[in-house]
Amino acid sequence: MRRHLTTTEKGEKAELELLNIFQNEGFITIKVPLSGRSQPMPDILVARRGILYGFEVKMSSKPKKKFMERDYDNLIEWLISLKREGIPVRGYLAVKIQKQWLFEEIDWDRREVLFPSETNISLEDMIKFLKDRRHYQKKMDCSIRLMGLKEDVYEILSLVQDVLKEKGYGLYIREYVMYKDKHERKEIDTSKTRVYIRVKGNKDSNN
Repeated sequence: MRRHLTTTEKGEKAELELLNIFQNEGFITIKVPLSGRSQPMPDILVARRGILYGFEVKMSSKPKKKFMERDYDNLIEWLISLKREGIPVRGYLAVKIQKQWLFEEIDWDRREVLFPSETNISLEDMIKFLKDRRHYQKKMDCSIRLMGLKEDVYEILSLVQDVLKEKGYGLYIREYVMYKDKHERKEIDTSKTRVYIRVKGNKDSNN
């Protein structure tokens, strides 16, 4: 009878798989033993072009999975500690979701990450990025809210539109009315408005 792997063994297998992928691409790669809460370091380190990249490895057999800050707080602690010392570092959550590897960059204020999502980075793009940072573009998907006097909102909206369109981003704008009493929501305040701008597109990830 075939023995089922434990969660720890599955995680170890995923780490070794990603380690081998990076090594086969010619990257200087280190697997960190006993990483986690007892030792605030990511599972895999990759040194490339004067930057140290840390990868916290996760896996899921489900088609969708959300990871909270507590699932990768050791990665955040590692980033904060090394940045404080002036060491160039970047951290990523690397998730094998079913049979697909996806990546998401993590910073100190990242509270949760969903896989898969439009902001995830594919394995192909991650390798491309590590090999030549100039050729990598990250998907952008965020929202901007403008709220206040109509003439002020429209003026700022015009400026925001001009700048973002010049950079090639796609904009999806929706305007909503505002009420004089936000609880009763009966009488509309015609002097004010509320606008949401959804920004989508690609941005260079070589900062």
